[in-house]
Amino acid sequence: MPAYRFESLDYPVSERKLNGYYVDIEAQETPSEPHEHPGAEIVYVLRGELVINIAGEDYALHMGDSIYFDSAYSHTYRRRGQAHCSAVVVVTA
Repeated sequence: MPAYRFESLDYPVSERKLNGYYVDIEAQETPSEPHEHPGAEIVYVLRGELVINIAGEDYALHMGDSIYFDSAYSHTYRRRGQAHCSAVVVVTA
């Protein structure tokens, strides 16, 4: 089972300056694969608790919390606890 599922919020818009996603974080305590990409990222938690590890440091976000970071740093996502976790993620194209 994948650690998270992304659904594009802006498909099939061409020449996007931002990419928006609705994300369900499936795996509890199992982080996604570390990844990085040029630009910036904003994450807004809709439900549950999400832990984002950025460059080796954990940030715990609860419903209504958000974070902005340089996505060139390696980062992962993981759900904390039993509750369903979902978020909106926006990245620069």
